[in-house]
Amino acid sequence: MKTRWRRGILAPLIAVALVGSACGGGGSGDDKKAAPPPKADQNQINPQDRDKVQDGGKLTWPLGQIPANFNYHHLDGTESTVHDVMWSMMPLIIMHDASGAPQWNPDYLAGEPKVATDPKHVVTYEINPKAQWDDGTPMTWEDFHWHWKAKNGTDKAYIISSSNGYSDIESVEKGKDDREVVVTFKSRFADWPSLFSPLYPAATNKDPKVFNEGWKEQPLATTAGPFKFQSIDKTAQTITVVRNDKWWGNKAKLDEIVYRVIDPNAQIDSLANGEIDFVDIGPNADHYQRAVTFDGVEIRQAGGPNFRHFTINAESKVLEDVKVRQAIAQGIDRTAIAKALLGPLGLDPKPLDNHIFMANQDGYKDNSGDVGKYDPDKAKAGLDAAGWTLNGDVREKDGTKLEIKFVIPAGVASSKQEAELTQNMLAQIGVKVNIESVPINDFFEKYVTPGNFDFTVFSWLGTPYPISSSKSIYAEPKKNDQGELEFQQNYARVGSAELDKLFDDANAELDRSKAIELANQADALIWESVHSLTLYQRPELIAAKKELANHGARGFADFRYEDMGWVK
Repeated sequence: MKTRWRRGILAPLIAVALVGSACGGGGSGDDKKAAPPPKADQNQINPQDRDKVQDGGKLTWPLGQIPANFNYHHLDGTESTVHDVMWSMMPLIIMHDASGAPQWNPDYLAGEPKVATDPKHVVTYEINPKAQWDDGTPMTWEDFHWHWKAKNGTDKAYIISSSNGYSDIESVEKGKDDREVVVTFKSRFADWPSLFSPLYPAATNKDPKVFNEGWKEQPLATTAGPFKFQSIDKTAQTITVVRNDKWWGNKAKLDEIVYRVIDPNAQIDSLANGEIDFVDIGPNADHYQRAVTFDGVEIRQAGGPNFRHFTINAESKVLEDVKVRQAIAQGIDRTAIAKALLGPLGLDPKPLDNHIFMANQDGYKDNSGDVGKYDPDKAKAGLDAAGWTLNGDVREKDGTKLEIKFVIPAGVASSKQEAELTQNMLAQIGVKVNIESVPINDFFEKYVTPGNFDFTVFSWLGTPYPISSSKSIYAEPKKNDQGELEFQQNYARVGSAELDKLFDDANAELDRSKAIELANQADALIWESVHSLTLYQRPELIAAKKELANHGARGFADFRYEDMGWVK
C-alpha cells in the first residue's frame, strides 16, 4: 500500500489509510447500526508493559512497495512505507499519545524544551548526553542546524516535500554547549513540536546531493534508534532491521523486523497463511469480512487524521477553468462513494467536508458549499455555461472532447471502486472518464508528481498538527528561473496568495480558537478552487495476530518500536 504521510507535513498513502471501539470479533457488519468515527483520543494497539512482552522474536510487516527514497524529508520519501521503516531507526525528539498530545522524548532530550514567546518565539532544546549516531558521532546542535538548512526552502538544490515550519525559523544556533540548541523563529509558529522529527544527521544534510540521492538505495549507517538497518533484498522484496546494540534506551524486545513487499490485494491471503503478522484493511469490505473469520486474529480500530480524496489537476487543458472543475464536482456523489466503501464495514457513510480537520477533530466544520453538494442538474448547467455542449454522450468544446484521465495504482481495490463509481456518475453529465491503472511503484514518481493525470485518488495520512501539516498541499505553486514548477506537495497545482496568508496567519496564532477560524476560512477557499474533493475519513482497521503487543491501530499516537513484540 502506498500512502502519503504528514507529520510536519502530509504524506500520501496509495491504498485506502492510516481511535475507538472495536469492530467486534465476527460478522459482516451489515446488521450493525452505522458507527460514527472513533474518538480522536483512543486507539487499539494491545498495550502491554514491557515485562509482559517476550524478549526476542520477529515481526513481519507488509509494505506495498520498496521506498523510492529512505529520506523522509525528500519529495519522494514522504510516504507511509518510509515512515514505517525509518521510524524504527531515526530520532523522534517529540512523540505523541493517542490524543495527539506532544511529549518530549527522554531518549533524545535531557529535559522538556524551553519556550519563550516575547520578544521573539524561541525554543531551546537540551540533547540527551547519551544520544549519538550509529557511526559514533555525538548528536549536537549542528544536526538541528543542518536539518533546518536543508528543509527551509531557501536552497532549491534540496528537493524537499515541504518547508512547513522550517521557513518560519530565523536561526538555529549553538547554546551554552554543543548539546544545547536554540531555535529562533521569525514569527510565532504554534506547531513547533512538529519540527525536527524524525531528525536526520548533519552529515547527510550538509550536501544537497547526499540529501537527494544518498538515501535512495537503502538507509545509511547514520541512524540512531532502537533498530538498525541490516539488509535490503530487492529480488525477494524485503527490508530487514535488527536490534541496535548501540542504542542507549530501552532494549528493543524484537530481534528483528522484516518488511515484506506484498501486493495490497494479496496481503489478506498472506495474513491467513501466517506469512505476515498484521494487515491494514482500510475500507476494504471483502478483506474485513474475511479477517473477522481468521483464528487468532482480531480487528483493531482507530480514527486517525487520514482521509481519501480526489486530487484534480488544474493544469489539465480540460480542467484549467475553475467553473468546469466546480461543475464536475457537483456531478460526483461523494455520499454514494462513502456509502459504498464504508457502509459494508458498519461505519457511518458520511462524506468528509473539510480538507484540514477530520470529522472527529476539534475544529471540524462543513465548508464544502455548493461545490460539495451533489446536483447533476447544476453540473450540466455549469458545463453548458462554460461552453461544453453535449455531442452524443460526451461534451465537446472547440473540437475537444471532455474526457478525463483518471490514474489509479494497480492492485488497490478501493481506488478501482472509487474510480468506477465516478466514471458512472460523470457519464450522466456528459463527461467521459478513462481509467488508467498504472504500476504501484510508478504511481507517484511517473504520474502524480509530474502531473501526468487529470484525476487521481489516494489517501493523505495526517498528523496531530492539522493546520501546519496541510499547508504544503495547498500552497500556491511557484516557478523557478527556468519556468519549472515548484509545488512541494501541491499535486493539484492551484493555489493563491490569499490562501497562503490564511495558513501563515493560522500557524502564527497561539489562540487555538482563532487559529481554527482562520483554518476554516482557508478550507472554504480550497473548496472554491476545487483543488481536490475530500471523500471520507479513512478508517484505520488493522487485522492483527492477537499476541502482537504495542502495535495495531495507532490513530494519532506514535509507535514505540522498542516495545513492540509478542505477549509472553
